[in-house]
Amino acid sequence: MYVGRTEELALLRAELRAAGGGSARRVAVEGPEGIGKTAFIHHALGGEAGVRVLAVSGEESERELRLGVMRELMREAALLGLGAVERPAAGEPDACVAGQAACDLVAGLPAGEVLAVVVDDAQWADRASLRALSYVLRRVRAGRVLVLVACRDLADPWLPEGLRRLLTGDGTLRIALGGLSAAELAELATGPELGVTLGEAAAARLRRHTLGSPLHARALLAALPPAVLDDDSARLPAPGTYQRPFARRLHACAPPARRLVAACAVLGGNCPLHVAAAVATGIDEPLNALEEAVAAGLLRELPGRLVDLPEPLARAAAYDGIGAGARARMHLAASRLTDDDGAALRHRAAAAGGPDEPLAEELARFAAKAAQHGLWQEAAAHLDLAAGLTESTARRDELRTAVLEHVLIGGDVLRASRLAAARNADPRPVRRYVLGRLALAAGRFEEASELLAEAWRHTEPGSAADVAEQLAWLHLVTGDRTAAAHWARLAIEQPIQGAVARPWDVLALGGAPGAGTPAGGLAAAVGHLARDEAGQACAVLKRAVAAAGLPQQRLLATGLLAAAEHALARWDEAVAHAEGALAEATALGQRWLLPCLEAACVAPLAARGDHERALAHAMAAGTAARGMRHAMGERQAGLAMALLGAGEVPDGEGDPFVPDPGPARIEALVADGRLEEAERALAAYGEGGPGVRARAERLRLAGLLVAARNVPTQAEERFAGALALVESGVCPLEEARVLLDLGRLLRRTGRRRAAAERLGAARAIFERLGARPPAERCAHELEACGLEPPATVRLGLTPQELSTATLVAGGLTNRQIARELLISVKTVEYHIGKIYTKLGISSRVALTTKLAACGRAS
Repeated sequence: MYVGRTEELALLRAELRAAGGGSARRVAVEGPEGIGKTAFIHHALGGEAGVRVLAVSGEESERELRLGVMRELMREAALLGLGAVERPAAGEPDACVAGQAACDLVAGLPAGEVLAVVVDDAQWADRASLRALSYVLRRVRAGRVLVLVACRDLADPWLPEGLRRLLTGDGTLRIALGGLSAAELAELATGPELGVTLGEAAAARLRRHTLGSPLHARALLAALPPAVLDDDSARLPAPGTYQRPFARRLHACAPPARRLVAACAVLGGNCPLHVAAAVATGIDEPLNALEEAVAAGLLRELPGRLVDLPEPLARAAAYDGIGAGARARMHLAASRLTDDDGAALRHRAAAAGGPDEPLAEELARFAAKAAQHGLWQEAAAHLDLAAGLTESTARRDELRTAVLEHVLIGGDVLRASRLAAARNADPRPVRRYVLGRLALAAGRFEEASELLAEAWRHTEPGSAADVAEQLAWLHLVTGDRTAAAHWARLAIEQPIQGAVARPWDVLALGGAPGAGTPAGGLAAAVGHLARDEAGQACAVLKRAVAAAGLPQQRLLATGLLAAAEHALARWDEAVAHAEGALAEATALGQRWLLPCLEAACVAPLAARGDHERALAHAMAAGTAARGMRHAMGERQAGLAMALLGAGEVPDGEGDPFVPDPGPARIEALVADGRLEEAERALAAYGEGGPGVRARAERLRLAGLLVAARNVPTQAEERFAGALALVESGVCPLEEARVLLDLGRLLRRTGRRRAAAERLGAARAIFERLGARPPAERCAHELEACGLEPPATVRLGLTPQELSTATLVAGGLTNRQIARELLISVKTVEYHIGKIYTKLGISSRVALTTKLAACGRAS
């Protein structure tokens, strides 16, 4: 099974095709050991019709065998029936003679065939063969031949200078192979050889550890159960494919260099040379030891006299090669040298030979301090070490409950789910609270309800606020806003506040009275959005995102920030924030947040004209919500679908993540001629927020309604009133909408020059905002004004017919065209009939083709 390298394979095969056309080609493939150079070459060249592959490889043990690789090349050619023979010579032939023999081989290639000459592992080829290879590359300019040289590093000093210049010059395709991606490693794991299913987090961890090397990743997958890759606390070893060559290089070094490498492995990460030397002990000349280790490829020297192992696998191989006693002594020495309390505790834990209750309690106390500063994952790591050092089963279970809680509060629901699956007999109510919180985050609401209710019945004063806060969130997402407000206020009233309770957010998102009491955070932002103060909301939310102590708070704040940016017509930023938050929530397993974040993506995508992606997010919001019985999410999905014109507006109040679909519905009703319904909907929308934008929007919608009733004077008055509220940059999006609708009205009443002025201003604003659909509508209206005859005037269409034809060619239905042009569906049908008659056609496809041809001619 072969995965990945799609782009690189295409490049190499293109060179092979060029060689088949008679133009000799040369390719250099480089990449570190185990990256898959040989597999890549054989996969690219194997099975190609009419191609003969002549492949040889350097061998480390034969590096001094003069012309060994070139002799092997001639023998392989003879075996392939290419007629090659070794030239008789009294002594050893020189590189030029061997190179000329290879050139003769290429010249004698049978007609119609392509020859691919592959020299793999060139870093192990003898120098005479490499010089002969240079001779061949300089002289083979034509012919159906591709010469490919593969080595670990083209800068290797073993390669002759002339060959290196040829392989890095303009005439050579240079392909540098890097590691496979996490997704490609997951695909590799599922192949018939391994048959392992990797989760996203496990695949990413394998990618980080192996840097994507398929050789070492495959070896680890064969040796380790998937559960080890899933467990972030389990240290990953180096596979034998890496350990063996690393050990050979290490043992070839003097003892001081070996001890320095071991000390760096114990210290982990970049460390000062003098600290590593002190941990290693017995190194009189640290610089000499470092020089030797760097030359052997075991360490790397960084600026500031810092040292480190070159990659994660090297660190694992060096650490595993240290004896248990030596490792413990080095860890103790490291604990005395560091001024980081957490690192000192971790080194002491690593040096422990068995249970150590005092050290376990020190670790637990340090974890409590880390949690106070919001360092949840660091706290969880120290608690996990403490659990491994205690003899008491009950205490161990308590500590592992705390590990689970801190991982969960830190936002990683997927890892928390794996931890929760481990056996734990902790009988305390806090265990049920933590499991209930996990069930809520994972979208298992019935299970969460049972666990949290039981935790509340047996709750202790110190955790009452946290339990009440989780119950508030549970009732909010399941649709009981009254109960959500009750539990939120109960959480606020507890004498001891929980460390993470944010009940004001529940009240604000639930629309409870008095929710805007806090001066900052989500509650204040929701209040600003409700009052149509998107700018203030945006400022508050940016601060909230930066200051969020918990991932779920940050994700909610980011989703609301996208809604605020949409209201400000910052659609690119809104899409980036909404889809980024959605991706992070998915990666963390925060399923309960998915409906609102999916819904938050819809409005800005629709505004940019990306209807398909917007619809996909709206449908995903509904699917996610229904799967969890997430009432709040189902309503958000319904609002998003209504916003796209794909459903009715659900009953109830608005939602801060999705803009009110009311205006879009009123416009649709007006376009459909359902004016009584539109008037009732407008009256209901008139009860909305007091903001400037909302007031202007209501006036604009009223203008559309009276225009549809053929009262243009009243319509123009309403449009003018709306424009007075939002012009001069107060709300550019609504200003452009008013200008567009006013321009349409002016054109319909015969004032084309005034219409063109308004439409041109509207188009300029829409284009600045990146609003493609309304900008295109402005362009159609401007063409219909007829002041600047379009290229299609030669078709004999009137401006109104031209606008209709353009919209037909754009794929719009008759009802959508009527809505765009503010005319009835019957009028659209009349115009289409006239267009077909004038152009002598009978279908929409023919009309599209006709307009495209006219556009090309112009």
